[in-house]
Amino acid sequence: LTTGFRTFGGAAFSPDGKYLLCSSNDGTEHPDRNFKSSLYKVDIATGDVSLFLDWEGYSVGGPNFSPDGRTILFSAGPLDDLGFGYRKLATIPASGGTPTWLTGDLDMSLGSGTWSKDSRHVYFSTGVEGANPLYRIPANGGALETLIGYPFGVRDFDLGKTKLVYALTKVANPWEVYIADVNAKSEKQLTKLNEGWLAERIVQEPKMHWVESKVDGMKVQYWVVEPVGRKNGVKYPTILNMHGGPSAMWGPGEFSMWMEFQLMNSWGYGLIYGNPRGSSGYGYDFQKANYQDWGPGPTGDLMTAVDQAIKDYDWIDADQLFLTGGSYAGYLTAWIVTQEHRFKAAAAQRGVYDIAFFFGEGNAWRLVPNHWGGYPWEEEYRKVMDAQSPTTFAHLIQTPLLIIHADQDLRTGVRQSELLYKSLKVLEKPTEYVRYPAEGHELSRTGDIHRKQDRLMRIIEFFERYVKHPEPAPAARK
Repeated sequence: LTTGFRTFGGAAFSPDGKYLLCSSNDGTEHPDRNFKSSLYKVDIATGDVSLFLDWEGYSVGGPNFSPDGRTILFSAGPLDDLGFGYRKLATIPASGGTPTWLTGDLDMSLGSGTWSKDSRHVYFSTGVEGANPLYRIPANGGALETLIGYPFGVRDFDLGKTKLVYALTKVANPWEVYIADVNAKSEKQLTKLNEGWLAERIVQEPKMHWVESKVDGMKVQYWVVEPVGRKNGVKYPTILNMHGGPSAMWGPGEFSMWMEFQLMNSWGYGLIYGNPRGSSGYGYDFQKANYQDWGPGPTGDLMTAVDQAIKDYDWIDADQLFLTGGSYAGYLTAWIVTQEHRFKAAAAQRGVYDIAFFFGEGNAWRLVPNHWGGYPWEEEYRKVMDAQSPTTFAHLIQTPLLIIHADQDLRTGVRQSELLYKSLKVLEKPTEYVRYPAEGHELSRTGDIHRKQDRLMRIIEFFERYVKHPEPAPAARK
């Protein structure tokens, strides 16, 4: 249907089936340099393309016709704040006209929504404070309604006339499909994919906390999980596990870390995880608080959480702390061990260790101008990048460091890990390097199952070299 030097996406059939409504650029600039998209009609019979909506100052996409055919729902994000600007939902009459914000007053980023079958409401889910709630809002504007909230995660859903079906994450049962009425009442579990397996295992539940960061008083949310078999009066080694992104968000409503967290607990480690500045789910100001600050600010947030957890939980052994994270958190792991020497061992995974070089090697290179303000050849910004690159301070690292990367990682190129590893070897620092073949940046989530298992156990094995477990050992380690 379409040709030419432009990108089309998010197509939706018109109610009469005669045209597609989709997003595209105007075709006048190179697609890599054009960040603005508008809504276009594509005639199915002829392939003719005509402009439907160009919204000044915004990039728009994801059009979705209401069931009654009268209104179009779409998302829009500001062009003047690339990398941080929140996408929000808006509507426009199917006949054309002026857009109206639907979620303009909500401090949350939204990429899509789903119409109710009567066209009266829009449903959506998004990450908020460690959960992934399901919300509903009147299509003509009005109060937001939380249908399924904390601590659960609605990962996917769909609507019928009278029924709502959704995939739900709970710590006690990481992913099952449920059905309810359109008000999310009278819930019934449809699948039991994991229950037989879970019945033979211990699952540890996290305890949620808030703390005021020692950096500037910003409120930071974090969770603490006890080790399996914890006994009163006994202190246990504890791992600080950090998320990447940097604009990701962890919490009990997030499923991708379920196996890793439970494995660490089963080996007799306590666990601390949280969402430092830069994380999504806490509003625009919190997410942008890591602008030109990938290292010191988030480090201060997480160290405040660790210190508070040590005060609140007498079973945490302050002399037996361990550290790990992947992607941005691989960066943060390496940064922290250049600044802090309180961890017995650390594992930096698929990280960025030289920010300026990341611009040339990573396929997420726009994080450099968006998060640091400019480019490596601009002296003002290069100074900030170098001042927060772990390799700049590699000589200060004392903590035994395991470096993990995959040889087909195009997000944070493999040379990042080679540079850090070689630096530490020349400096005769305690370090070990593991590189996985035939894997990319998503190894921990979608990689080959044997390499996924190997990665998990290599982290545990490395920590086991430096830990002193209380006796007797947890059953999982026997």
